[in-house]
Amino acid sequence: MLHLNTPEERVSASPEKVYAVLTRFFEKQPDGLPGVSNWESMPNGCRFTVQDQITCQLTLADQVPNSRVTYRAESDKGISADVAFDIVPAGEESLLKGQLDMNIPFFLQGMVKGLIGKFLDPAMKQLKNVIENS
Repeated sequence: MLHLNTPEERVSASPEKVYAVLTRFFEKQPDGLPGVSNWESMPNGCRFTVQDQITCQLTLADQVPNSRVTYRAESDKGISADVAFDIVPAGEESLLKGQLDMNIPFFLQGMVKGLIGKFLDPAMKQLKNVIENS
């Protein structure tokens, strides 16, 4: 099991707003998300291509109002992962923390960790921007 934590982001929004955006962000492709193309919205999720190499489908898997949102990610390469976002109140703002748990063979973890790691930081910053500007 590969486990990655995203950088923590301080978001200028209430936990309620962060939760609302996270549970519906898939309705349209966020602007400026690097390496993502062919976005298709679906009920409770979306499908998209990453780096023109892998097609992923995200499905809303679990949610705890104003506290946690979890998506199930499945790829056309047979790789699946759970992506969870924790929302922590911080005064009038929120802290947003993400984690990724992926079932992949141990010998592929180093390569995949580097590729995903490059994607996580800009993705979290973009998610922060989407939340703050919604």
